[in-house]
Amino acid sequence: MQTSIFENDSSMPVTVKSAVAEAFPSFLATSDDGALAETATDLAVALGDVGDFRSIVGAKNPERDASEKRLVESFQKNIELLVQKTWVDKTDESLKDEMLFRIGTLCKNLSKHDYHQSLSDFLPVLRDVVYLLFGSLAKADSFLEYAVRIDPDFGFFWYYINSLPAHENWSEDKCRAAVLLGICFLANF
Repeated sequence: MQTSIFENDSSMPVTVKSAVAEAFPSFLATSDDGALAETATDLAVALGDVGDFRSIVGAKNPERDASEKRLVESFQKNIELLVQKTWVDKTDESLKDEMLFRIGTLCKNLSKHDYHQSLSDFLPVLRDVVYLLFGSLAKADSFLEYAVRIDPDFGFFWYYINSLPAHENWSEDKCRAAVLLGICFLANF
């Protein structure tokens, strides 16, 4: 993915520029679960977090679990509502119904703390939801530029979900952080 679209735009929020140039590469490169919380928190800021994400990626405790549960519930309500309220052509009605089922399945996997599977399910679900919202434009090579122009935060979100590499060798904590980062953006979208 092209990062110059973020770097060369003087109106781009500093948090997004910093995330593209520093936080996201650090997140991808880290294999230390301790450093993971810091890089994930930096990414969360660029995705619109106002300070809640730190408690979600912090040390495991009952508050962290409760915060994660609230985040997932908020995500599920928002994304299901978004899909339900999206007008689609008749040819995409079955995809819309399928998306609601897949969102429910994804959230069940999250509640089981199966983060490798959740990340595998999450990315295709997000791409299909964006397809429902934007139609075939979402599959165009120029969609990132379009997304950045309409909303830099959404553009960064699109960049993020399309830049995540294969994650088979990632720890559960890293998969968890990757999924929850996307959810963080969509829970407040």
